[in-house]
Amino acid sequence: MEKNELIKQVNNQEAMDSRDVAKMIGKRHRDLMRDIRRYISDLEESAKLRSRDMEMDPKLDSSKFFIESSYVSQQGKELPCYLLTKQGCEFVANKLTGKKGTIFTATYVGLFNQYQAEHNGKMIGADKNLTRENLEFKLKWLAEMRKQNINKDHQLRNEDAKIWLELANVADDYGERRMATEMRNEAINTMTALPVGGQREYTASEIANKLGVSAIQIGKWGNKLGIKRDQHLSYRTPEGAWRYFPEALKVFQDNALEIQEDCWD
Repeated sequence: MEKNELIKQVNNQEAMDSRDVAKMIGKRHRDLMRDIRRYISDLEESAKLRSRDMEMDPKLDSSKFFIESSYVSQQGKELPCYLLTKQGCEFVANKLTGKKGTIFTATYVGLFNQYQAEHNGKMIGADKNLTRENLEFKLKWLAEMRKQNINKDHQLRNEDAKIWLELANVADDYGERRMATEMRNEAINTMTALPVGGQREYTASEIANKLGVSAIQIGKWGNKLGIKRDQHLSYRTPEGAWRYFPEALKVFQDNALEIQEDCWD
């Protein structure tokens, strides 16, 4: 589906079809419809309770989140659906947990802002709102990761890059080529930029190439020199791979001749 078809203009509001939203979050459409009906019921009940005998609270007007609509199935039947405004997508996103909610948030925010940018005659790259929303998404993601990885901030850069690459794949699925490129650039920037207060990290292969030996030799001598027993010299990723800091590289370089001779023996 073309990007301009994902966002529709209804009642002076931009909205997205619940069928597309269901695909994005990996849920059956009928299940999402059930959830939306429950959300609407909750909103209306809450509005009545807060308004008492007065007017309903306009902030809880369900039509600002979900708009009743319909579509014609392949069998020619008219079936119900909803159009979700940006607030409605945010409502659904808040009900999701973990990576699925993060990816959906970044996807719908990008789509709505891209639509607004195009219809305002702006280039996507110059859309300040898109930049701000992307920044907010990254900050939320990093904050969540820090909760789950206390004292492991050095892993955040790699995890952040993986998320941007996953988002790029989602953008590809919806024909958002420019957005996918921007997200892949974010992944590259994340991997090449040093985090605040962070250190340069080296893989065993990188150090091996510098010394002209194998990565296996680096692992062997890392144990022999006690580098792997010092958290200030190295750490092990959740996947089991070792990363070495500049201080560790210096130790390897200081013992380069012995390491190389051991390799030749």
